[in-house]
Amino acid sequence: MGKTSKVVVCGMKGVGKTAILEQLIYGNVNLKSCFYPTIEDIYVANIETDRGPKERVCFYDTAGLEPPLTGPPQSPTMQLTANQVLQRHYLGFSEGFVMVYDTARPESLDVLMYLKKDIDRNKDKKEVVILVIGNRTGPDDPNSLENTCSKASNWCAREKVRHFEVNAMDRPSLYEPFIFMTSKLNPVQNKTTFPQLSTLSKLTQKNNKSEAM
Repeated sequence: MGKTSKVVVCGMKGVGKTAILEQLIYGNVNLKSCFYPTIEDIYVANIETDRGPKERVCFYDTAGLEPPLTGPPQSPTMQLTANQVLQRHYLGFSEGFVMVYDTARPESLDVLMYLKKDIDRNKDKKEVVILVIGNRTGPDDPNSLENTCSKASNWCAREKVRHFEVNAMDRPSLYEPFIFMTSKLNPVQNKTTFPQLSTLSKLTQKNNKSEAM
């Protein structure tokens, strides 16, 4: 276990961001659980990777955003209010973003579309890991669920980000997306780099000797 990765969890208010983190880390969420609106909370956890070893991750649980009144983004220059965008300091230090929507509330997916554009414009050219989670928060209208999830999958494919569907009440459903995120933030070091450099050095020395003869 080396560095501590910094991950921001964000999305529209009331989509289950806090419930997902509480369930993932502590496993203490049930249908009677009650959460107050978040201002900012920080969770630190050791999360498994797809290689097995655990890595330390600091999760920033952010205040829920208000949905835009116009639906999906119509213009990249559209001005949003302060409660419709992520606070600027998160964009500076975060290495990853977990964007959450409610599968029964299509407007919560619209929020992520604006949010993704904002992150792309303000991430200072650094590489960040982004994934999208659709949270099933309760009884769903089958038509609404299918349309929202299908729309989310298509949008994620265009944006080249991974899309997962979970249920905050079902802890095992949360493992895959967070193992994926942690693995991406802590990739395997390329062990072939040094042998290649060594071989290149030997070839260079051999050529130099040949030229000297």
